[in-house]
Amino acid sequence: MQVKMAIRIYDDTGEKAFGSGVAELLRKIESTGSLNKAAKEMELAYSKAWKILDVAEQKLGIVLVDRTIGGQHGGGSRLTQEGLRFLEKYEAFAEKSRVIVEALFRETF
Repeated sequence: MQVKMAIRIYDDTGEKAFGSGVAELLRKIESTGSLNKAAKEMELAYSKAWKILDVAEQKLGIVLVDRTIGGQHGGGSRLTQEGLRFLEKYEAFAEKSRVIVEALFRETF
């Protein structure tokens, strides 16, 4: 038997601000250099991925991704320093939480 958990961050009104889906989107943006490519890899419509990112930025009050509009040299997206720091902290917190919860689960059951 195993336990699965999800770490979600909510704003003061109780609305979801950040979770594993946003984290995955940011990691894919980081690896592909493109919100569009990241969305395709996650099988999301570009507009849905953009909205997820926009909501997270608004709720957290930070800019997670720098976006460059296409053109002669093409566009792209990359994580801001603040976005990368937030993502790394979220991932570290989620991993530490997973280890603790799994140990507690084994101890309890």
